[in-house]
Amino acid sequence: MKIDIAGVQVVSVLKQEAIAAIDQFVQNGQPHLVTTPYSELIVFAQRDENYKKVLNSANLSLPDGIGILWAAKFLSLQRKKQFSIFNFHFSNLILSLAAIIFYPAWIRSVIKEQVTGSHLIWDIAKLAADRGYSLALVGGTDDVAGKAGEELRSQNKELRINLALSDCEFDDALVERINQSNSDILLIAYSPPKQEMWLAQNLQKLNVKVAIGLGGTFDYIAGKQPQAPKFLHDMGLEWLWRLITQPWRIKRMWNAVPVFIWKVYKYKLKNYGLRIDNS
Repeated sequence: MKIDIAGVQVVSVLKQEAIAAIDQFVQNGQPHLVTTPYSELIVFAQRDENYKKVLNSANLSLPDGIGILWAAKFLSLQRKKQFSIFNFHFSNLILSLAAIIFYPAWIRSVIKEQVTGSHLIWDIAKLAADRGYSLALVGGTDDVAGKAGEELRSQNKELRINLALSDCEFDDALVERINQSNSDILLIAYSPPKQEMWLAQNLQKLNVKVAIGLGGTFDYIAGKQPQAPKFLHDMGLEWLWRLITQPWRIKRMWNAVPVFIWKVYKYKLKNYGLRIDNS
């Protein structure tokens, strides 16, 4: 089931269902694009129509972060006739934001689970090890791809990593390096929205079966950046952890939280409800 989040289609899927879909993509043999939209990416998409088209062209678009789950629930709320549009939506905005902390099960009634890249990568590594698929890890600096690969392999002894490359130019030569590695699944860490744009532009040139943009995930796997404690992740407060541990990201946090909330609220006022595609 696809959910419209301010014009960006996101799939309502559990993590294990996402892994099963990725498994099917590899077996299919054709190149597939997997994206993990989170709140900041939705904001980018409001400013760049081409980027929005790229996100909506993905074969699988996974809900990365509590903001996406909140937006899906907020956009699903229907106005009762006795309330004005503004009063109803504004009161629901406040109540739904509070519910992230105080009533999380309610927030998860439209999209039941957030599928974050930093957690998904471990499941992809396990899938690859179990199935005999090979990975290519590309992106980041200071050999973070190689270090992330070592961490993934430490938990999955049979995992094959055919390429681990950092500090690289994202050009035609990189496409050739990836193709020479004969990898099944490409995990790319290149700051969004650039990574999704590059993957969309080069997907048909790549001989991988699945290409996934994972942003800063390698940094967390390699221990370069501290990962949020599980209880903060479960509460949807990873953004707060990142703001505390990486205060230089305050501009990104501004986009990811208040700007995102405002964009979703405006979309609600304009469109009145949630668009659901059951295809």
